[in-house]
Amino acid sequence: MIRKFVIFSTLLLAMVAFVAMMASAEEAKHEYVGNKKCKGCHKDQFKAWGETTHATSFDKLSDEEKAKPECAKCHTSGTMADGTLLEGVTCEGCHGPGSDYKSPKIMSKKKYKADKEAQRKLALEAGLILPGEADCVTCHTKEGNTNFKPFEFEKRKGEVHPPAVAEAEK
Repeated sequence: MIRKFVIFSTLLLAMVAFVAMMASAEEAKHEYVGNKKCKGCHKDQFKAWGETTHATSFDKLSDEEKAKPECAKCHTSGTMADGTLLEGVTCEGCHGPGSDYKSPKIMSKKKYKADKEAQRKLALEAGLILPGEADCVTCHTKEGNTNFKPFEFEKRKGEVHPPAVAEAEK
């Protein structure tokens, strides 16, 4: 019982530290909303993501690792306004908190098809991140990672959005 309390307390402390860290980040002005907001329109992307190690990355940690902020920061995506921890590397873990860019005024297939560049610009201004290698290596790094495996961006970028899904995104 005491061990569970210690683990729970440590995990809670790690989550508070994580939230504080995120609050100081530039993108913190946007709030996390969770994958369900993405899934409604991006069904193929959501399904493909669900089959990746990003989706289950938090589950792969031991209880002790889950309580360590240095582990949790790369195996979670952030905390929603209601305090819900987004376990795993979710859509928002790579694309940034979606509270502002999830709006139908921005994420509209009809508007996107009419003027892709204008809609993309609106989404980027509202906090959407189009991740690249520099974003990936903030977590895929040897430093502090006892389970590190060499990361080759060009070889692995198709794992999160497989080529067929990525082609449909264009």
